[in-house]
Amino acid sequence: MPVRSRSHRPLWHKPLAQRRKEFDRFRGTSRQRGYDADWERVRAQHLALHPACCVPGCKTPHDRVNVDHIESVKKAPERRLDLTNLRTLCQSHHSARTSLDHSWNS
Repeated sequence: MPVRSRSHRPLWHKPLAQRRKEFDRFRGTSRQRGYDADWERVRAQHLALHPACCVPGCKTPHDRVNVDHIESVKKAPERRLDLTNLRTLCQSHHSARTSLDHSWNS
């Protein structure tokens, strides 16, 4: 039976899991990034108004949703607690959006 040869990886190449772990260490804790008591209050207000994922056709239960900033806090810190800058996404859609924003797929 043929054996597939190993892929060549440069010595500096790091596995995806290691790159993500290093990125998480670099970006700090959720409190350091601005997700404090004020955020929890605004998040609760938003979920009371918009309890379901905003992606058309998504049937994710209401207890499995996240609140996402449309314009990132990094780009517009003054809009961190702005209700018009928020949308509700299920975990799957939020992860996809976050992955694109942080370029983990490249």
